[in-house]
Parts: sequence; structure tokens; C-alpha cells
Amino acid sequence: MKTFASLPNDERRSVFLAASEQLGLPAVIVEKDFWVCWLLGHIFATPELGDHCVFKGGTSLSKVFEVIFRFSEDIDLGLSPASLGWNEAELDEAPSNTARAKRVKKIEADCAQAVRERWQTQLETIAQSILGRPATGNAWLVYTDDDPSHSPILRFYYPGVTPAGTGYIERAVKIEFGSLTDQRPIGKHPISPLIASLAPDAFADFRTEVVALEIERTFWEKATILHAEYHRPAGQPMKDRYARHYADFAALWLHPAGRAAANRLDLLERVRLHKSRFFASSWSNYATAAPGSFRLLPPDSRLPELRRDYVAMEPMFLKTPLGFDELIATLREAENILNGR
Repeated sequence: MKTFASLPNDERRSVFLAASEQLGLPAVIVEKDFWVCWLLGHIFATPELGDHCVFKGGTSLSKVFEVIFRFSEDIDLGLSPASLGWNEAELDEAPSNTARAKRVKKIEADCAQAVRERWQTQLETIAQSILGRPATGNAWLVYTDDDPSHSPILRFYYPGVTPAGTGYIERAVKIEFGSLTDQRPIGKHPISPLIASLAPDAFADFRTEVVALEIERTFWEKATILHAEYHRPAGQPMKDRYARHYADFAALWLHPAGRAAANRLDLLERVRLHKSRFFASSWSNYATAAPGSFRLLPPDSRLPELRRDYVAMEPMFLKTPLGFDELIATLREAENILNGR
């Protein structure tokens, strides 16, 4: 069966524009969504890559579980420590925080090396075998480091054929990599691009399977992000585009699977332990991320900042989102219930 990615530019453009009109979404979103799915499909169809990673984060909530209805444009992958030559116990059972920090720094370097030498090389080979050489530059995929998180990143500059639209949407798919322990529970799930709704079986690359972190784990990952954010020092601004985490958690709370996840306090304990080991800051206060002291709402002083970021997200929503006041009310309800109020 032929693949959609290999069609001439004008044919792809026609399909993207038709889907844009039918779905009521900007063509730039419909187009980028296809390339997100296309890239995930090739990652998980390549054993040397897909057998050693887990798809997680906001895009998994959108594409795998259909819990959130915003366009989540990045791919977040967790590489297994074993694929980098590590045993999870070497990280989890380090004799001290100092020893663990040194080991984490080393596995971060090993992860970056694997991304540069293995992932970039293999994905570039796949891209050029299907798309040919890029019209500009020497490669479809470009390696960068994300300075704040020390995460290696690949950007896939796909062959865009639609109008650029809003500047909020980058014309590249960002793949962010990490490698830490306890990326479980996981499961195998099908995903499809938005354009598949026009003709589901028309092309071979309209459906693929991925291995994703299950929704109940992501529920607590998101909840603890909000808890830590509550404790951010007043002098530090909220991170750019952080409103997405509040929107995602509210969507999880309003979804039956998310509400069921709220009962998985065993997973909360694992997430707390994991983040205390690997993501603790002087202020994150994961020790209090527990029933009775959980914080999901930001301090009142942060609300104007959060509102501005939330409004800036509007072009990314695929359906009418909660109003800001509704968002806050949902988070307040969740916080009260988690704390037994």
C-alpha cells in the first residue's frame, strides 16, 4: 500500500486543506499532526529504536487516550536505561544523593550520545529513504540540547506545504529524550493522524502502534507537576507554556479514566519517590504531595500569569476549551477531593 508521506506536495496539500475544512481546524495543525504520527510510526516500527523507549507526556494523552483536545505537538520519549548500558538499580539504589546525582549526570550524557549517534542517524536514514534529501539544509533532523532540563532534542523539519498560520506552532516536530527508571505501567496502543478520518484505510501510514505510559501514571505525573509549581519561589516566573499542564490535568480529572486514577495512591507514592530522587529542587516539596496537603491550584498571585499563558494557548485547542474560571473551579474541586475535604 502506498504511503501518504511519499505523495507529491500538491496532493498532500489538497488533502490537508480538505481535512482542515472538514474538521474545522487550521491546516497547519492538521499537517503537523500527520508528521507527529508519521514519526512515531517509524520509531516504533524500527526495533532498534521502538523496542527501547516509551511514549509519554501530553501528546500521548491526545493521540493515544483522546483525553485532551488540544494540539500537542511534541514527542516525549523515555529511553530504557538498559538500552544505554545501565541497570535501573544503579540509579534507584545509589548509596547517597551525591552518588545518584553523579550517575544521573552520566546517564544523561549517555542518552545524549545515543540520540546523536543512533537515533538521529537512523531517523535521518528513514526520512531520506522516503522523502529524499531536504530542499534546504543537509538533514531533516537537527540535534540540540535543552539547557534547562539537560534533555537531548531532535527537531524534525518536515516538508511543510500548508500556510504557516499562527506563530505559536513551530514548523518542526520536537522529540525530547530522557532516560530514567520506573517508566511503568505501559501498554501498546494504536494511533492515527487527524486526516485518517477522511479515508481511514487509504494509506499505510494512516495507522500505527506505539508503546505508551498508561494514563493512570500520567495522571499523577501531571498532578505532581502542579504541586511543585505551587511551591515555586515568588521571584521566579512560571515557565513558558506551563498552562498546558493545568489544562491537561483538568481534562484528566473530567475523564472517567482520570478519576479512576485518583484512587491509585500506590502510583502516587511511586511518582513521589521517583521525582524526589531525580527531579527534586530546593522548593519542589514533593514530600507534601499527598492526601491532605496536595496543591493543584497556583497561589492567587500567580493567577494573572497563568491566565495570560492559558489565553495564549487558545490556537492549540481542537475543541472549545474550559473558560479560565471553569479551569480554576475544576482544579479546586480536584484539590479538595484529593485532600478529603
